[in-house]
Amino acid sequence: MDRQLAIAVSNLSKCYGQLRAVDGISFQVLSGEAFGLLGPNGAGKTTTVECVEGLRQPDGGEITVQGLRQGPDAARIKPLIGVQLQNTGLYPRLTVRELVRSSPPSSPGHWQSTS
Repeated sequence: MDRQLAIAVSNLSKCYGQLRAVDGISFQVLSGEAFGLLGPNGAGKTTTVECVEGLRQPDGGEITVQGLRQGPDAARIKPLIGVQLQNTGLYPRLTVRELVRSSPPSSPGHWQSTS
């Protein structure tokens, strides 16, 4: 089976003031592959995932999801991914509908669109 590149992150960086939360990380994830980020608190794992999801704007680097560039193609990426958020709360880049759709359904067809 020839697996496609699902996610590519190249030289990603993100700063919060003087704190460099993500410092040039690069990785690739193939379709169907289980992938995890490991590290201590404050290592930049959540920030990295939030940049891949489009919830945070990186300061540098490039992110592609299924061949689409995060940033210019963000609206086309959102329907392709499912996310389990670390904390409950609302993110400014997600609508309530997108938040609901990003959660796994409790039964098949549970989150079907009514529009």
